[in-house]
Amino acid sequence: MKVYYKPSELLRPARQKLRDHSVPINGAEWLLMDLFNLSKLDIVMDRSEITQEMRGLYEAGVEQLAAGVPLAHITGFQLFYGRPFQVTDDVLVPRPETEELVERALAHLGGTVADIGTGSGCIAITLALEANADVLAVDISEQALTVAAHNAEKLGAEVKFLQGDLLEPIIECHIKLDMLISNPPYIAEHEKTIMSDSVLNYDPHLALFADDNGLALYKRMIDDLPLVMKDNSIVLFEIGHAQGKALEKYITALYPQIDVKIEKDINQFDRIIWFNWCQ
Repeated sequence: MKVYYKPSELLRPARQKLRDHSVPINGAEWLLMDLFNLSKLDIVMDRSEITQEMRGLYEAGVEQLAAGVPLAHITGFQLFYGRPFQVTDDVLVPRPETEELVERALAHLGGTVADIGTGSGCIAITLALEANADVLAVDISEQALTVAAHNAEKLGAEVKFLQGDLLEPIIECHIKLDMLISNPPYIAEHEKTIMSDSVLNYDPHLALFADDNGLALYKRMIDDLPLVMKDNSIVLFEIGHAQGKALEKYITALYPQIDVKIEKDINQFDRIIWFNWCQ
């Protein structure tokens, strides 16, 4: 006779396991929903039937959560803008803050847009699906581009992928942009000491860290803007919470005519820097 379990029977010991390891207990619920495509209502009503095999899979996932493995690396995907994006060890797990960058971009989007340092492709693919634009996505990592291309195919997005270092593929192809958007690596090396193990051990360091207190890649892109941007185009960067003023100073020193805008995220940290490009 086949044995079935209710969600509550799995959740009770799972929450206790996470509590014992000082891991947020809401991960137990998210893991159950993500692994078995359950809704919040399914959990509340305790109405799904879970097999012995499913229970084993779930309990193995709880063990990983308790050991500090991020949920996305257990399930293999992360929701971004309401869509599931495959993630692997080769890409950064999409963050909710980056959805705010996409919201800002959508308010101005049109023409040709390039997402620099695309990673999983979450920015480029979302823009392609949400707006009428020609979207390019660039990454230096061949492995990241493989993940991003898989996500684009799975989600039905038309995106052109280019491998290369920051703006180099755009320059080499003589492409002029209506929008440049980027969430590049921006964490300074010295910040490793205050970062969580779940980030340090599972997100690729190529996608996290940059020289010059995290500003190096921004500065390289900013230096090359005259080579890739159309007049009256838009530039948007996601930034670290303490980088806004330094980047604003760097931009206005090079291009005094630019009016730089810094916006805060939902947690009231500086998170987006953007401006209209004109020479």
